[in-house]
Amino acid sequence: MLARITVYWPGEGQLRACSNGARLRNGHCAVDPKRIPYGSHVVFPDLECVAVDSGPGVVNRTAARACARTAAQHDAIVIDRFFESKQAALSWSAAHPQFMSVRVLPPQGPHHIADTITPDGTVRPHAARNAPATAKKPTRNGPAREAALPKFDDRKVELHLPLDSYLRSVERT
Repeated sequence: MLARITVYWPGEGQLRACSNGARLRNGHCAVDPKRIPYGSHVVFPDLECVAVDSGPGVVNRTAARACARTAAQHDAIVIDRFFESKQAALSWSAAHPQFMSVRVLPPQGPHHIADTITPDGTVRPHAARNAPATAKKPTRNGPAREAALPKFDDRKVELHLPLDSYLRSVERT
């Protein structure tokens, strides 16, 4: 799928996505949720990102329509890739083309997301997508053990939107 890739970084201490309150990290991107569902993996040539954010420029495809030279570029989706610093974002943007083909892998549930996020917050490529599935063989000590990360319990997770702007306006009145 052809996409116009733009970059963004935290502004004035912002670390959370405006659309859903998720904490932004390298390996996250903003998409149009009507075309790419949240939790989907967007595979770039150098990294696999998770779709966690959105914005009006992404939904309206402003960047694709503004700099398109062909009909395919004009119709391309926009993906806004997050970087933790302005310098890293601009460096990546200068080294890569504005339009590129990306692959979108559908979300596979909360257990899959917990297994692909590393402890430092980066996204680990999922081996099961690229390699054929192999059955785990039980060992003498019992069934095969799961590696590294604990299981994700979706009953314990809550997403909260930042209320700072609302609270500040209440304090002023």
